[in-house]
Amino acid sequence: MPTARDLLFRDADGEPLSEPDEVLYSGDPRYLARVADLRALLTDESAEGYHRFLAVLALTAWGHAPVYPVVAAIARAGRGSPWYGKFRAGTGGDYSFPELAGALAEGRGRTDDEPARLTALRELLARADEVRFDWQLAHAADEPELADALAGAVRRCLDRADEPDFDRLLQAADLCAVLGRHDRPRAEALARELLARDPRTTIRTHLCQVVPFTPEARQGRVDA
Repeated sequence: MPTARDLLFRDADGEPLSEPDEVLYSGDPRYLARVADLRALLTDESAEGYHRFLAVLALTAWGHAPVYPVVAAIARAGRGSPWYGKFRAGTGGDYSFPELAGALAEGRGRTDDEPARLTALRELLARADEVRFDWQLAHAADEPELADALAGAVRRCLDRADEPDFDRLLQAADLCAVLGRHDRPRAEALARELLARDPRTTIRTHLCQVVPFTPEARQGRVDA
C-alpha cells in the first residue's frame, strides 16, 4: 500500500512535493486513482492524524461524496473533533475548519451528490459562532439553497455574548454579505444588528454590499 507521503506529497507524475496543495487542489483527474488508498488511509487509526486529515481534505476537494458524512461529523464535533488542531496556520491557531470549508468549495461542480455536499456545509455553518473559518466558509456557502443556514449562523453569532478566540462578528459579517446575494431583506436586517453591535470600519466594509457605507454610517449611525 502506498504511504501517506506517496499519496499526498507526490504529484501526478510521482515527483516529490514539499506541500500537499498540488495534490489537494490542482484538479488534475489523474489524482483520482488515489481515492481507494486515501480512503484506506482515512480509516487507518495507526496513521498520523495530520495525514488522515489531509486525506479528508483531498477526498472532499475532489467531490468524493462518501467523505461528506465524515466532514459533517467533524463539524458536529466542533472543537471536540479529534482532528481539531491537526492543521495549523503559523501562530494563528487551528486552521482545520477553514480548510474543510475550502475543500467543500473545491468540490462544487465535481461531486455527483450535491445534496450531501450542501448538508456538510450546513453542519459547518452550524459551527460558525464557535470556531474560526476566516473567509473560506463564506466562499463555500455562497449557494441559494443555504440561505436559511447562513441566516441562522449570523443569528447565533449575534446572540452569543462570550468572548471568542477569533473575530466572530467579522466572520458573521462575511456570511451576512453572502446571504445578501440570496435573501437581501433578511441580510439587511441582520447587517443592521451587526453594525449596531460592532461599528468597526472593517465590519462596515465587509457589509457595504448589504448596507451601503453612507456618510451617516461614517458618523456611527446605522439606521440610515
